[in-house]
Amino acid sequence: MKRRLILILLLSVVAAAILVWLYGVASDPASGRRRSSWDDIIADLDACARRKHIRALQYEHFADIAISEQRQEAERLFRALAFSERLQEQNCVKAIQRLGGSYTTPQQIHLFGGSTDGNLERSIGVERRSFEKRNGAEIRRALDRGNRYAARILIWASATDLRNIFLMECRNSVDDQSFAVCPVCGNIYASKYLDRYCPHCLTAGEQFIRFE
Repeated sequence: MKRRLILILLLSVVAAAILVWLYGVASDPASGRRRSSWDDIIADLDACARRKHIRALQYEHFADIAISEQRQEAERLFRALAFSERLQEQNCVKAIQRLGGSYTTPQQIHLFGGSTDGNLERSIGVERRSFEKRNGAEIRRALDRGNRYAARILIWASATDLRNIFLMECRNSVDDQSFAVCPVCGNIYASKYLDRYCPHCLTAGEQFIRFE
């Protein structure tokens, strides 16, 4: 009986000690931060979401200008680009929220305007400089931290940036001037070259949103 009582007391002490330790760890913000913080990854996703938001607005503005100039082929391209950028912004926002962060859309945005040809050249320059400046650094950070989910979202965004540049540079070589956008990852195609499945997220080609 006495041994059983001593054993029960020892177990109670051990259990109490474990509870005190768990409480201390949970209440130590620095410890929790070391364990689960994705601050640098969230910052990269936030920057990507903001960039995509601004470009979506800019492309929508360029599409309106193209319509006023009766440049329907350019208007379709800009509308497809804007839709793609919106989808990628949403993907970044979802990732931010899943990682415990929050997102606020940019407030003061200055839209540029000019002729459609000038807007296309400006867009190519902006996309190229932005892509070269990042040079995949945010993707490497996510992979180095073991966050494959964030890395996938950032890879989708970066790959589509390259596709945007290609479509704008080669716009005159696309016969039908119609475009299709994957509704999941925002991957964008000239409709003539649409794959059966999106190579980024494997969404079936028939589900793509058409801009014709």
